[in-house]
Formats: sequence, structure tokens, C-alpha cells
Amino acid sequence: MSKNAIVVYINDSERTVLEFGWLYKTWLLWSINESWDIVAFTNPSVVEDVKSKYSHDNLKVIEMAPADKPVTNSYAMFEDENNIDILREYGFLFRTGCDSFLTRHFADFKPWKDKVYVGIGLHAATAHPGDLVREKLSILSNKLGLKWHGLSHIGHNLLASSEMVIANSILQASLTKWLLENSFTNGDGSYPSWFKGEVSQYAHELAINSNVSPLGIHQGSIDTWCGNNEITSLDLHIRAWPQSNDVFFDKVKYHAGDLPKIKFNEVPKTAGEYCVFVADMDIKEILLLNQKNI
Repeated sequence: MSKNAIVVYINDSERTVLEFGWLYKTWLLWSINESWDIVAFTNPSVVEDVKSKYSHDNLKVIEMAPADKPVTNSYAMFEDENNIDILREYGFLFRTGCDSFLTRHFADFKPWKDKVYVGIGLHAATAHPGDLVREKLSILSNKLGLKWHGLSHIGHNLLASSEMVIANSILQASLTKWLLENSFTNGDGSYPSWFKGEVSQYAHELAINSNVSPLGIHQGSIDTWCGNNEITSLDLHIRAWPQSNDVFFDKVKYHAGDLPKIKFNEVPKTAGEYCVFVADMDIKEILLLNQKNI
């Protein structure tokens, strides 16, 4: 068993199974599989499909029925003691989504035990009404007896010691359910104001603020933008951000076949092109590149 683990949930969607391949291919490409396992909690209806497409000794595919609240699927595995027992065996956990790309810099990354690594979230990105969202979260934090350090724009993904990821995910799941039951009694709202569709992000921001001090947070090395930005040594992980005019790799357009086919002679240096490069390459080609020590 590797020392650390990347944790994902694969739902019963052909697209999600395909997107998991992006994470899987970059895990192999940079030999990240030597130090990090992937633990893929998987909807029972696609378990066999996942196992047939992706096979590795350090990939653990664990059957998991969808949560009662589907919005919590990506962290509901932490509500099961059997799953927690499995995940506690690892030193560090990286909880992320299938639509992710690891960079070459992740392979050499050594996380600090007293640091919590988070990405960037856009659930309160604008000055207004984003300020109102942040104010509401601060008020709710006080109401629920949680600490509030004013940490903002917290992304969905989380990398930290297994103890911290487990504790934070359990709290996030509990807060998500509370928010769904108590914070949208007058309707679902709308983005970018207070919006039911962002409830998972709100819960994560509440949990992080309660569990992590400002000196304990590192923000930005995960959830890197998939545009024309150059991949730097600080960029560990790229998220396939959904529709945006500023995104080079738009996964909605990718699935629709609307992105241009580009032939690359080497691994691209910009994030968006790197995502296209990985998404279009099959696993055999990835393994050949790995053998060449690119």
C-alpha cells in the first residue's frame, strides 16, 4: 500500500467514468501511483465498467451506493465507519473530483502535516453579492457554534492529513444536510447570490473556517485554472472547470465534440492544452510516455 491516497467518487454516468480516466492517466503518466493510491468509491451500476477500463494494483475500486443527498456523494464515503477504517491507513488524503488532471509537480510534492491545502471556489467570487454570501456564512457559523476565521473562496477539493480530511468531510456532510433543511425555506435562490446549487461549497467553507486557522491554510496549488495559464511548479492539480469564456479546456464542449483536435509533439506547458493532450490520449500512449521518462 502507498503512503497516501487520492479519494474520488464515481457516479453512474458514462461521462464521469470517462472523466475519471483523465485523473487516472495523469496518475500513471508521472508515476504518482508509486506514492499515492487512488481509492475510487463507485456507484454499483458502473463498478464493472470502471474495473474493466482501469486496472492497477494501487487503484482500489470500492462499491458505494449514492448518498440520500446526491450533492454529498463526493464526501459521503466519510460517513461510513468501514470506509473511514480504510482511509485512516493513509498518511495524507487528497479528496477530489474525477474531472481532474494531476501535473508532473504532484509526483515530487511532500505535503506538510500541519497544512491544509484547498483550491479556489467561485461560489462567492463577486464583490457584490459575494460579500452578502460571505456575511451570511459568518452569521451561520456563529449561530451553529463554529469558529469563523474569514477564510473565503474555498474550493471543493481538499488535501491534508487523513485525520483532517476525515474530520472536515464528516462536518461538511452534516452542515450540507443542515443547510438544505434550514437555509432555503423561501426558495432555491440564484447564483451568484445565495443559491442552493452551491450548498456543498458553503458547507465546506464553514467547515474549513471552523477547523483550520489562517496560518494552517494553503490555497491555490490545487484547482488550477484550465486556460492559457502556464503550469508552474506550484500547480499540482488542474480542475476541468465547467463552461466559461476564459477556459481553454471546457469539458462541456469536450463531451459535445466541439473542441479542436490538436496534435502535440510534446507535453504542453499551458494548463488548457495539457488537459486536451491528456483527454485525447489513450492509456497505452500514456504508458509509453511514462517509460520514456518525459
